[in-house]
Amino acid sequence: MNPSQGHVLSRLTRNAIRRNPMTAVVLVLFVALSAALASSAGALVVTVTGASASLMQQARTPHFLQMHAGTVDSERIAAFAAANDLVDTYAVVEMLNVDSSAIRITGAGTDTTLAAGLQDNSFVTQNAQFDLLLDTDGAVIDPAPGTVWLPLFYRELLDLERGQLLTVTGPNGSVDLTVAGFLRDSQMNSSYASSKRLLVAPADLGRLTHAVGQAGAIEHLIQFRLTDVAAVGEFETSYRAAGLEANGPTITWTLFVLVNSLSGGITAAIVILVTVLLVAIALLCVRFTLLTTLDRDYREIGILKAIGVRDRDLRRLYTRRYLVLAAVGAVVGLGGSLALNQVLLADVRLFLGPAGRTVPSLLLGVALSALIVAVVGLAVRRALGRLRTVSPVQAIRTGAPVLGASRRRPPRLLSALGERPGTPVRLGLRDVVRRPALYAVPLVIYALGAFILILPQNLHTTVTAPDFITYLGAGVSDLRVDAQGGTATERIADLDRDLAQDPQVAGHTVLTTASYTALDADGVPATVKIESGDLAAFPLTYSDGAAPTVDTQIALSRLQADALGAAVGDRVSVTPVSAGSAGAAGPLPPLELTVTGIYQDLTNGGRTAKMVAPHTSSDLMWSTLYADFAPGVDVPAAIGGYTEAYPDLEVSSVRDYVDATMGGTIDALRTVAVAALAIGLAVAALITALFMRLLIVRDAFGIGVMRALGFRDGHVQTQYVVRSAAVLAVGVLVGAVGAKVLGGGLAGVFLSGIGLSELRLIADPWLAYAASPVVLLAIVAVATLASTRQGARAGISTTIKDQ
Repeated sequence: MNPSQGHVLSRLTRNAIRRNPMTAVVLVLFVALSAALASSAGALVVTVTGASASLMQQARTPHFLQMHAGTVDSERIAAFAAANDLVDTYAVVEMLNVDSSAIRITGAGTDTTLAAGLQDNSFVTQNAQFDLLLDTDGAVIDPAPGTVWLPLFYRELLDLERGQLLTVTGPNGSVDLTVAGFLRDSQMNSSYASSKRLLVAPADLGRLTHAVGQAGAIEHLIQFRLTDVAAVGEFETSYRAAGLEANGPTITWTLFVLVNSLSGGITAAIVILVTVLLVAIALLCVRFTLLTTLDRDYREIGILKAIGVRDRDLRRLYTRRYLVLAAVGAVVGLGGSLALNQVLLADVRLFLGPAGRTVPSLLLGVALSALIVAVVGLAVRRALGRLRTVSPVQAIRTGAPVLGASRRRPPRLLSALGERPGTPVRLGLRDVVRRPALYAVPLVIYALGAFILILPQNLHTTVTAPDFITYLGAGVSDLRVDAQGGTATERIADLDRDLAQDPQVAGHTVLTTASYTALDADGVPATVKIESGDLAAFPLTYSDGAAPTVDTQIALSRLQADALGAAVGDRVSVTPVSAGSAGAAGPLPPLELTVTGIYQDLTNGGRTAKMVAPHTSSDLMWSTLYADFAPGVDVPAAIGGYTEAYPDLEVSSVRDYVDATMGGTIDALRTVAVAALAIGLAVAALITALFMRLLIVRDAFGIGVMRALGFRDGHVQTQYVVRSAAVLAVGVLVGAVGAKVLGGGLAGVFLSGIGLSELRLIADPWLAYAASPVVLLAIVAVATLASTRQGARAGISTTIKDQ
């Protein structure tokens, strides 16, 4: 290509953009939306992983934690730590567990207890070497006497402020403490952690211990930092073999990482899914626009080829045009992602702190935006292959590619309608039927837009539905009561007896969880938390197989099955934890169990199991009670009565339990659903504006003829509204069915890493199938009217003469 040809092609590029500014703007906005979401998804992944790692590094989170309710033999633990080469340092930390209803916060318009959080609350002092509690600036907290630092979880849940008064009331009096601030806890930050720590000065912990007396309970955190975090499985095996204290849950570094990043990870997965769909829409939009532009420029292309411009130069002309638009869109999207990040990353930065990865996050955003531009470029070059088929002679003579004439008769439905719908309506429907290929791309884009709009709505509806409790490893019930070992187990037994005598209760059961050991897929011993009891009373939904029914059977959560390398029908051997030291009590015989079912569970790192056989392990971790009330019973009032009667237990409805456990995730999904609604509406409006503008250009001659025959502007616009509404109706139907049928599996692909490989999505019919389509229809109608106004009013002589 000589310089003069290059100058001509540059002028053609600029003139083409000036001639169709609406098309250019729509393409830029599509790429901008794709780039903004891609950059935000990348920033979310980088920030969540970086902030979690940074927090755990600053706080020096333990690699192995054993919670223990009861006395501790400190000398034996010290001897074990000294003899084990994997131990870098260790600590035994006391926590004062206090009933949530005994902790009241007042001041600044607030008067509430911590019972609403459904958490186990413990008062602690600051640690010396590791497991440090930090303020929101990342500094190690040194609480002043008379003050208390609360978890950020409660600040967000109860709308608390500094300076409020916290009062702990017990049998021996009360203690008042001033809320000095809010802390980050690398172990118990997340709502998925069922315990929370409240930080006080050593002197205040003594006062609190005296005030609560026997109403409080001392629990110990036996914590280890290892020389090699990868050897935590080996260390856990040696800890078990030593027969050390283990009356409570065991948590390792991997689980801390998972719990801290779980909520942000779910949000990132959904944003990535929406981004992939939006990029697909952008590519379809670019292809559709390019092919329509080639048809419109057919004569100009023929002239350029006739004067010696090569196909390669023509490809450069169109590729340059779309790459410029895509690059502008990428830059706009990058700028928009900075604002979007403020919304998506707000909770991550609050609970986990800064990631320290601003530059990598920006570079990843730039790289993803550049990738989108490159994909657009490849799509353009692929579509430009038809330039080789353009004949200069034919292009100059006809000005349009030769198309096969359509002689299809209108469908009987349209013929049967006669004149009843009105001529503009019939003409609009007939055009859709006669030129289906023309409307195929808008149909696919409308379907994908509806999919983007409806899928996050269905995800939010699913998470807030009562049946979602089955994805937390529990059956559906009216009442749920959780109790960690120790004296709480005795209180569960008392509640069990009361429920058995209550005529309002239709059924109830108690399930207990204990710790066992099994060999994982690599032959390394691993802890397995097994729940035992009447599993048929409140059944789970199993993705594979069925629930255990006899003592020789077991069901595994999806991640637990993957960890053990087990499937339905396989046999697994689990070894109970013996009481006391190994030498004193001796090892207990292993249980040989057949896997009958696989279920999904988000709790406890997604690794749990269930059986009906009685526990033989001495390491009883917690108990859970479920109950259903008889028909006609006022369930909230009944639950309230048991809450008052058993203030030392975590009594709640299943809805309250899910809200307390997944509150942050539910809020994030709500934000994503609102954003997806805006994106879906924007996609519908933009593709409608783009398609109608291109259609008006293509139909200019026909519009001129109709106006010459007496059609008014409104009649012409009605035809286009009917066309877009008809295509939208089919697209929404396809998108809604796709979101219902394919949405769960597609979401499962992105969420399988946290234990949700199969989601059965629940839709709110009014929202998904009524309100959303009506809003979409209104947006499309307005976009159609706005886009066709100028074309419908074009002069008759001008439109006919130009053809």
